[in-house]
Amino acid sequence: MKNTITDLLKHLTEAREVVIFSGAGLSADSGIPTFRDGATGLWANIDPEEVASIEGFENNPDKVWAWHEAMRALFAEVQPNAGHEGIASLESLLPNARVTIITQNIDGLHQASGSTRVFEIHGSALRVRCHHHCGFIELWQAGQLAPRQCPSCGARARPDVVWFGEALDEEVFAHAAEAAIDADIFITVGTSAIIQPAASLPMAAKEYGAMIVEVNPHATPFSEHADYSIRSGASEFFPALCAVLLNGIGKLDR
Repeated sequence: MKNTITDLLKHLTEAREVVIFSGAGLSADSGIPTFRDGATGLWANIDPEEVASIEGFENNPDKVWAWHEAMRALFAEVQPNAGHEGIASLESLLPNARVTIITQNIDGLHQASGSTRVFEIHGSALRVRCHHHCGFIELWQAGQLAPRQCPSCGARARPDVVWFGEALDEEVFAHAAEAAIDADIFITVGTSAIIQPAASLPMAAKEYGAMIVEVNPHATPFSEHADYSIRSGASEFFPALCAVLLNGIGKLDR
């Protein structure tokens, strides 16, 4: 299908609920390596089961903490990219719509760019919480060692992220699912949208009548389900979209 920002402009200005569903590809332009990049950056010579799983945490908590502290330090050094900033700008450029971000990312860059309604379905590497779910949770300040014990109940503390093999937070995912089925326009960016249960969200949005837009420089298994499948990176697409919204004119063919 021939995709145009002019077409999207009409739909966006009429929408009341706009959802952005983001994955690791969005943050790659900020310098954060994706898991699927292979042996680069944080994932170089690392077995994910050893540093990002319950079993790894039980067997060697010091190794898990050291890896997460390195990740936290990386996140403290990077900045939101043009894709994050363009997404955040939609809140002011679409005054008649509520803009919701559902993100699989744990880097906090959506909030850093100014987005205000963000559901982090995989948690956040910028927070720590009680491993036994007593309710303790706090922001992990950059440059500070995270607490190893929960100050509330004395149990072990842990990064507030969803590790491999863990279930998603039920309350957060419920909010995300509600946003998906309420969406008039659902935009996936930087994700193949095939890993469950997160992949159920764009399909639920489609089932409930949303227009589905995929923004990805490469075709994915999800592409066939999208109404618009735009071959562009987020750092190019969202600033272009914002410029069109500002001017009310323009066209991008993909």
